[in-house]
Amino acid sequence: MAESPFDGAWQLVTGECIDDGHLLDYDTLDIKSRKVLADGHFTFISYQKGAFWSAGSGRFRVDGAVYTESPDMGTYPPAGFRDYVFKARLDGNDWHNERWEDGVRVEYELWQRIAD
Repeated sequence: MAESPFDGAWQLVTGECIDDGHLLDYDTLDIKSRKVLADGHFTFISYQKGAFWSAGSGRFRVDGAVYTESPDMGTYPPAGFRDYVFKARLDGNDWHNERWEDGVRVEYELWQRIAD
C-alpha cells in the first residue's frame, strides 16, 4: 500500500464531540490521546485525567480531503464498529478533522504530528 501523508505518530491537541446531544470539550474533560497510522492501519489510545479511557484500531483510507476510519477492535460498544468519515486537512504538522452528520458537526479534532 502506498504511504499516506497521514502516516506517522500524532498527539491530540484539542477537540470536541457531541454525545447524546451534549457538547463534550476534550480540554475541559482533560482527554489526551495518541494515534499511530501506517500502511492503511491506525491505532489510538486515550486517557482522561491520567487514567485509561478508550482504545481502538482498524483500517483507514484517504480520498482527497476525506479521511475514513473503519475500526475493527476497540473498547467501545459494537455499534462503534462502523465507518467514521472526516473532512481532513493537513497544515504543516497539524491535522484538522471534522465529522458531520445530517448537516451538524458532531466531532472536531486537532492533532499534531509527534516529532522524531
